[in-house]
Amino acid sequence: MNDLYRLSFASNSSSADSRLQLLVLSNGHGEDVIAARILQALLQQPYPPDIFALPLVGEGHAYQKLNIPLIGTVRTMPSGGFVYMDGRQLARDVRGGLLQLTWSQIQAVRRWVRSQKKLNNQNAVLAVGDIVPLLFAYISGAKYAFVGTAKSEYYVRDEVGILPRTSKAARWENFSGSIYHPWERWLMSRRRCKAVFPRDGLTAKILNQWPIPALNFGNPMMDGLEPRFNTQQLYSIDSQQQELTRPLMITLLPGSRPPEAYKNWEIMMVGCLH
Repeated sequence: MNDLYRLSFASNSSSADSRLQLLVLSNGHGEDVIAARILQALLQQPYPPDIFALPLVGEGHAYQKLNIPLIGTVRTMPSGGFVYMDGRQLARDVRGGLLQLTWSQIQAVRRWVRSQKKLNNQNAVLAVGDIVPLLFAYISGAKYAFVGTAKSEYYVRDEVGILPRTSKAARWENFSGSIYHPWERWLMSRRRCKAVFPRDGLTAKILNQWPIPALNFGNPMMDGLEPRFNTQQLYSIDSQQQELTRPLMITLLPGSRPPEAYKNWEIMMVGCLH
């Protein structure tokens, strides 16, 4: 993800005085962590951007650990997030101030962009998550990039073709030829959207069927995963022999949000037994 800064937002100037002002938007604990991974890579650039953040869900602890300033109001809603809400959870969030929070966050984003423009600073927005931060990025009026963490074409197809789907809800996921719906693709195809970073190459390939600047630079969720055991024993000096002898290792990742992660882990373990 180091290429994100270079490809999407990099200044033509090499001066530290004209560094990009970057606002990062994310909407969930997992998304915050993914965004933080990307930001750690950006901060290693010779002239890194000045980074600000606004977690749309939760309090942004991942940003606070990196000492990244937050630009607006943050609050943990009763549901804990947008994606998995049902009607009752939505009602609880509305009673808990969701509409007021959302409006104040939209104002904060637009206010930040206006202030950067008044100072003649280069500015951009990086949206990490799903359609919610992507929509916020579009509303901001700034140029933006999108890291899509919530969807993958592998949900509905593989390299051969569409997977068989039994339920009507499942068939709805791919009704327009992509796991990303037309309104999401519209946001990704705007002129101000400089880059889209999906989770995998297949998703990037499908998105490239439309005028969407989708790039396959890998999944940032996989960055920083290191085994806790000594891997030296798995490798040899002969690189060809190394590939033939090293064992296949599979990592199971059940998710980051309880209780769903614990349910996913149980399903995975039952699957491994069979």
